[in-house]
Amino acid sequence: MTDGMDERGEREALEGADDARETRIPTGTVDVVSTQTQELPDLSAEDAELTALDEQEILDLNRRFSSVRRSVGALEKVLLQGPRKYSRRDLAEQHGIAERLTSVYWRSLGFTPVDEDTVVFTDEDAQAIGDLAAIVEDGVLSERAFASISRGMGFHMGRLAMWITEALVDEAKHADGLDDARARQQMLDEIPELLETFESQVMFTFRRQLAAYAARAGSEVLHRDTDELFPLHRAVGFADLVQFTRLAQDMPGTQLADMVGRFESLSRDIISVGGGRVVKTVGDEIMFLADTPEDGAQIAVSLSETIGADPDLPPVRVGLSWGSMFSRYGDVFGPTVNLAARMESVARPGAVLVDSDTASAIAKALPGGFVLGEGEEVDLHGIGTVRVHEMSRDGSAPLDLGL
Repeated sequence: MTDGMDERGEREALEGADDARETRIPTGTVDVVSTQTQELPDLSAEDAELTALDEQEILDLNRRFSSVRRSVGALEKVLLQGPRKYSRRDLAEQHGIAERLTSVYWRSLGFTPVDEDTVVFTDEDAQAIGDLAAIVEDGVLSERAFASISRGMGFHMGRLAMWITEALVDEAKHADGLDDARARQQMLDEIPELLETFESQVMFTFRRQLAAYAARAGSEVLHRDTDELFPLHRAVGFADLVQFTRLAQDMPGTQLADMVGRFESLSRDIISVGGGRVVKTVGDEIMFLADTPEDGAQIAVSLSETIGADPDLPPVRVGLSWGSMFSRYGDVFGPTVNLAARMESVARPGAVLVDSDTASAIAKALPGGFVLGEGEEVDLHGIGTVRVHEMSRDGSAPLDLGL
């Protein structure tokens, strides 16, 4: 894994359920379902499997399809808080929002682009886009910042929406013993009741996180002799599950999802308790930051220890480096980041690797806290020969995870 991993925003879901037509499937035939809702199935007449269904199966299918459409329609009515009534051209003419900014905003949120005459925007859309566009028009934000902020909100809110819906589906399967289809139906029915709580939690979490990052940014103001190219001093680490690809080929989907979920939840707990922050996760790999070399060392060793002791998880390999970097788009970049990623890729299963400069910084910050091996020279792809050291716990106390 390298810095700047590519991740796509989630595509717009639940679009057009209000306009979907009533559809019935007569015995022995299948009509084409006309719907703009991307998440609903396209039951086409060419499907030989459906034409072979008996009357009871067709009736059950009709009932399930109608139930899904009702649930999606009801949910969309609550979420969108009004009908779609504006196109991009309408927003420009009636609300004074430049079509270009509407297009940038919509695309940055991760939704499918629409042409200037497609009616897709509600009154609430017009207000949201207009509020942010006005800041651009007034010169408070540049269009570049406008697009960046929109992209960040779209990506993370899309991930959150997917996370919440899948968590509810998973809960319905485990707690109520439902199959996947019925679990998803239950999720659709539950969300309207939970929406107010979810919205308040999102705002609370956002404000808390913004306060924490503002305080951290404030501390950077006090630093002297800052390198303008790489102004942030951080410990950055990468950890990934050993032989995950091979395991994934032989493991059922639900078991694989459980393993990845356990790895991520354990890793996040360790990183948070250790005073660090998760930058991102990609399946079997997690990237984290810490503000001091000793915090980074504690997190790295704790990841190796805790996950290595879990009978349901394979061991991890960890690469950790302390140095300067810069941050953009919720990510960090620079030679220090590259070094940590490359060391992770060559670490032994269950081992934590650090470079010599990081080893010295850790030993100075917390003498006797960790054992650092003598080291060996390794050739790291794209970097060259680096002396690396395996690190393990010595006098430092293990993290109390409360598990």
